[in-house]
Amino acid sequence: MATKTNKLENDPLLASFYKMDFGTAQFYVYFLAWLGAFVSAPVYVDSNFLIRRTKHRCFVPGCDDPDDPDFDNGIANFSIPAGEECSMYQRYEPVTNSSIVCGPEDFNMNVRTNCSEKVFDTSLFTSTTVTEFDLTCENAWLGPLAGSMYMVGMLLGAITIGDLADRFGRKMGILVSVMLLGGGGVLSAVSPNYYMFLAMRLLTGAGGVGLFQVTFVLAVEFIGAKYRTFCGIMIEVPFALGEAMTGVLAIFIRDWRWLQVAVTAPAFLLLSYMWIMPESVRWLVSQGKRDVAVQIIKKAADVNGVEVPKHLLEDSNTEVPTVDGSLSVASSKAELVKEDPGEPEPKVTKSVIDLLRTPNMRKRSVNLFYCWAVCTLVYYGLSSNSGNLGGNIFVNFIATMLIEIPSYVFSFLVLDRMGRKGTLSFVLLLGGVACFVSGFIPEDFGAVIVTLSLVGKFGIAAAFAIVYVYSAEIFPTEYRSVGIGACSMCARIGGIVAPFVASLAHTYKPLPLLVFGGLSIVAGLLVVLLPETVGCELPQTIPESERFGSDQSIWYFSCCGKKRSEPVTEENAATEDQRV
Repeated sequence: MATKTNKLENDPLLASFYKMDFGTAQFYVYFLAWLGAFVSAPVYVDSNFLIRRTKHRCFVPGCDDPDDPDFDNGIANFSIPAGEECSMYQRYEPVTNSSIVCGPEDFNMNVRTNCSEKVFDTSLFTSTTVTEFDLTCENAWLGPLAGSMYMVGMLLGAITIGDLADRFGRKMGILVSVMLLGGGGVLSAVSPNYYMFLAMRLLTGAGGVGLFQVTFVLAVEFIGAKYRTFCGIMIEVPFALGEAMTGVLAIFIRDWRWLQVAVTAPAFLLLSYMWIMPESVRWLVSQGKRDVAVQIIKKAADVNGVEVPKHLLEDSNTEVPTVDGSLSVASSKAELVKEDPGEPEPKVTKSVIDLLRTPNMRKRSVNLFYCWAVCTLVYYGLSSNSGNLGGNIFVNFIATMLIEIPSYVFSFLVLDRMGRKGTLSFVLLLGGVACFVSGFIPEDFGAVIVTLSLVGKFGIAAAFAIVYVYSAEIFPTEYRSVGIGACSMCARIGGIVAPFVASLAHTYKPLPLLVFGGLSIVAGLLVVLLPETVGCELPQTIPESERFGSDQSIWYFSCCGKKRSEPVTEENAATEDQRV
């Protein structure tokens, strides 16, 4: 795939297009991609409010008003055991319509009975899925399941919509993603039962991840290599803003159905992209649709006030590569890595098993699989846990989302200076230690707990951005898409588990932070075992990957010395083989 990608990059028409500066045309497409990222973000985190666990107690017949029960009417003091939510004291006499009594003397405090109905505290939210579908007591485990279903939808969407966009165009991928995101969101808001809500969460998950990935790829394919890495990282900024907007909307909309409509219905506005967003020039050329690509390039050149050589615009017979020459939506961030052109190789079926056959690649692959799973688990887990920190849940949530922005800027500024290994290890350890320590802080120091949790989110968000680039450089070129795909699969497993880990706060409040911190610290230490890649010639094949980094100590970090892995040539490869 890499060689065909470079063949496409060297196409004279595309080469001329990518030589354009980051002008008005590129800014226009990138701005539309920002809007796509912004709109796709809220559904990633809206479960914090839609499925928020609410205080509840038993409905006490004869004491509570059947038409308008009051959670804080004081009857719980003598009718319900302290701290109990799912049982009450048994009455001495059954309650009838003709004899309604309510006093301490009417309850046997030595015998408990399960609730038949619940009364919820609606002081914060008038309605959530928990209150409407009674996701309490024996059904409490169904609450985190909604977050897991969303992650399953993301997994399916990344595969299916990514393939659809590679086959039928980026704009078709956007169309399908918008319909799934907007349609699934609105239908979930009118769900008559929780099981339909879960099914719709799966659709919104597929649409959300599809919209972000496809708009990201379309923007990157419209921008020259000079600005590609910067734009690839900075597109995370509107995503963080979109997540924070969910908290802002929740301040004003306290009913889960209307909140779900508010965060998903705006996706339908992006149907306009079918007319106002240009198709990817790179994809068009890879499909042989050169005439359409020429028209887009002409318009971009006019908008930017530059000229494209006339002979390039008129030549429609230039040989073009196959579809494999365009960026793959499923592994788009991985393909930001620059490669040297080479001769095409015959197609061979590749699988993740090949990465596990040799000792070094096996250790590195498993290491990266774990790192991706931890990054996703802790990233979404901290987002879900923001409501359990104490204090103002809306402020905590918004701050937890916005802290991602400085983390992305930090990643971009230090990634080449500190190196991949050093930076990734540092942010994982920083986030892990902050989360772990916060688990031991007394609840009275709420501000300290929130601050440490934000430091944890800063670290894990930075790690999430870095691990994409680092993994793409460690996997050999011929197995890069396979490796990133396997990593992404492990990441989704972490995301599926994240809501359940966050729900452990109802058992022991600091437990989620202790779990997140411990897992992150282990990941940060394991990263030290990986080779540094900054300034190195990247491996193309698995044998080259086996030798890659053999001249580095595990304690080598690019910021601490000038040593680099030597280019892998036949001569030094033979020398290394003899040494081994």
